[in-house]
Order: sequence, then C-alpha cells, then structure tokens
Amino acid sequence: MLTKLKQKKTKEENKMKNMIDELTAYRLKVARDGKEIVNVPGILALPGVLMAPKMSIIGTVAASLLGCDIHLENEDGKKVDIGKTVKEVAETVADKAATAAKTVGEEIGKAWDELSADDPEECPFGEENEEEPAGRNGAEEDNPVIQVKPDDSDKE
Repeated sequence: MLTKLKQKKTKEENKMKNMIDELTAYRLKVARDGKEIVNVPGILALPGVLMAPKMSIIGTVAASLLGCDIHLENEDGKKVDIGKTVKEVAETVADKAATAAKTVGEEIGKAWDELSADDPEECPFGEENEEEPAGRNGAEEDNPVIQVKPDDSDKE
C-alpha cells in the first residue's frame, strides 16, 4: 500500500514538474505595431490568470480590440495566437447581441402596434385605455401654483 502511495506521489510530482517545465518554456508576448509591449514568462503569467481571471479576460479582450498581437511563444519559436481567437469570440458575441437587440426591437414594435390599434377589440386591454384616469381632469389640480412675494420688511 505504501508503495502505491509513493508511486502516485511520484506521478503527481512528475506531472507538476512537466507543467512547470512547459510553462517556463512559454512566454506571453503582447506587441503593437511591431513593438513588444509585454514579454512575460508563462510561469509568471499563470498566477495572474488564476488570481484574477476576470481582469485577465478583460485585459486580453481590450488589448486585442486595441490592435495588439497577443500570443504564447515557446523556445522553439512556435506561437499560439491568443489575440486572433479573442477577436473572433468578441465579433461573434457582438453579432449575437446585435441580432438579439434587433429581435427585441421588432417584438416591442409588434406589441406597441397591438396596444395602439384603432379597433379597441384588437387591443389586449380593451376600451379601458380610452378613458381618462381618475383625478386627471385638469392641469390645475395636478400642478398647484405657489406665488412667492418678496419680503419688503428689509427696505425700511
């Protein structure tokens, strides 16, 4: 039993070592107009992503939308383009949001047309919309007039 635990521990240690080696082999690079802005080892970028994932996502999207090239690069020069993927996802989200907004606008327009129909029987609320609500007979009742006169006692 002790041997199995040691083997399991050794496997886990090897996985961690491999992951650390992999992360140290990669660097996170951000460049704009050919000028490198950020060049961070992967081992240092990982804690930031784990501690503040939302800020990492916001920063990545912002940098990508501002025209920065974001990629992971290993020692052999192999690159993984993160910025391209982020741009594609952002464009997809924007398209879906525009489609949803258009659909909602159309549905509101249809509902408005139904509510403002000339025939009261077509209106889902019936004839009650045509009556003046109680207490709204005249503008004077709703807006009382208050007159303020200057105090002449100071001019003596």
